[in-house]
Amino acid sequence: MEGEILKMKRATLWILLLVIPTLLAAQPGRKQVLEGNKLFAEQKYDEANNKYRDALIEDPANPMIHFNVADALYKKKKYEDALKDFEKSLSIDDALTQAKAYYNMGNALYRMGKLPESILAYTQALKLNPEDEDAKYNLEFVRKKLKEQAKKQPQNQQQQQQQQRQQQQQQQQEQQKKQQQEQQQKQKQQDQQQKEQQKQEQQQKKQEMSKEEAERILNALNKEDKDLQKRRKVRSAGRVRVVKDW
Repeated sequence: MEGEILKMKRATLWILLLVIPTLLAAQPGRKQVLEGNKLFAEQKYDEANNKYRDALIEDPANPMIHFNVADALYKKKKYEDALKDFEKSLSIDDALTQAKAYYNMGNALYRMGKLPESILAYTQALKLNPEDEDAKYNLEFVRKKLKEQAKKQPQNQQQQQQQQRQQQQQQQQEQQKKQQQEQQQKQKQQDQQQKEQQKQEQQQKKQEMSKEEAERILNALNKEDKDLQKRRKVRSAGRVRVVKDW
């Protein structure tokens, strides 16, 4: 167990930044660089970066100053910005310093989650300095991480597919439920309309029956009146008028 703990601690230690002290005697920006180095040692990375930036104003093409700027940015976890300045520091003629720049680029790329690019950077560092044990360790460390990711990828893909299927099923169920609700609402409206129509038809029939009944009664009354008049005429015709003779 103790060996495993030391190995993990070593991995944590070695995936860190290599800080290169700069010795820029009698060069522009030397004072600002030295002040920046002092602040960097005190872990005041923002202040150190400001000093290095001041030095770049006096000597903008100096690769060593760019290296120090990248160091400070890396410590602030600004890996993408640090990577740009590490790339600018590669113009230095010293192979060992170039190797350290590639090494730190590998670290920054690893922190950014760009494992294949990180492997390329460590490989380049080892080409320039084959004896760099830190680069060897980090290279194997990142390769192992990449293999682990490759193994997890099918599992993750299966999980994603399962989630997609579940989402599709849920969407289908929700769609079916919505359609059922719409169908029920439509049926309810149709039933209501049918009831209203039946009610109107019944009322119309009642009105028609009332009209017919009224006509029937009227006709009956007319008939009765006519019959009465006929009977009166008959009675009148049957009476004999007596004429008195004088």
